[in-house]
Amino acid sequence: MKKLNIDIFIKILILLRFSAFYFKIIINNEIIRYVNPKIIPFAILGMIAMFIIVLFLVKELFNNKKKKVKFKNYVIFIIPLIMIFFMESNSASSTTIKSSDANASSNITLNDNLKNNTNQDNNLKNSSTFDLYEGKTESDGKGASDKKQLDIKENVINVNSKNFVFSLDEILSNPDKYVGTDIEITGFVYKDENIKENEFVIGRFMMACCAADMQIAGIRCEHSNLESYSNDTWIKVKGKIKKDTYNSTVDPIIVVDHMEKDLNPDTSYVYPF
Repeated sequence: MKKLNIDIFIKILILLRFSAFYFKIIINNEIIRYVNPKIIPFAILGMIAMFIIVLFLVKELFNNKKKKVKFKNYVIFIIPLIMIFFMESNSASSTTIKSSDANASSNITLNDNLKNNTNQDNNLKNSSTFDLYEGKTESDGKGASDKKQLDIKENVINVNSKNFVFSLDEILSNPDKYVGTDIEITGFVYKDENIKENEFVIGRFMMACCAADMQIAGIRCEHSNLESYSNDTWIKVKGKIKKDTYNSTVDPIIVVDHMEKDLNPDTSYVYPF
């Protein structure tokens, strides 16, 4: 009777476990919490490739060459597999994004910092509006705003998860154009010690490639005599856009007329492209 090739057996188990994990998060649509939807086809291709490799390895499963198995060679694969069992695919929170130092782009960044140098310290410093992708480039002056238009109904700018990045990028790029315009926007509350007590940022989590580069994108809001909400509370805001000076930087800000808790929020991530 042929003996089982332990080395090949371990490789098959590892590949099958990774394939099963990919299959689970793809079927349940949990994968969008980890990567940009445009990456999903590559994840599917990787899952299929691993399964095909397993089929080839099965042929060698009982081809025992009496080679001593070195388990240390598989530690780098086994550790992630063990972590999968304890991993919860929860949505991100402003606390986890703010406190993460695994990647500079995971921290809170602001519009000016991103445009000047994406490698600079990504903390709240010289601007009042939280960072968005560079929809326009200085070289050609063209960007997303040349191809899209804001969703304006009855003279009110409507901002949702599908147009969040473009809408805020357009407003940030042309603040004078939208001063005095009404706006309705939904997002979560983020408060920072560097902004005033009657201010908060209404934002969403923006993912360029994967969860490692996730950051908060949003715009500062000003309110008075209105109910205050804690961080990560999803709310709907209505107000007018005005220009405000913060640390010698002029930025648009929403003067809130009305806000309420969003009981059924669209917690989808937003993407710069």
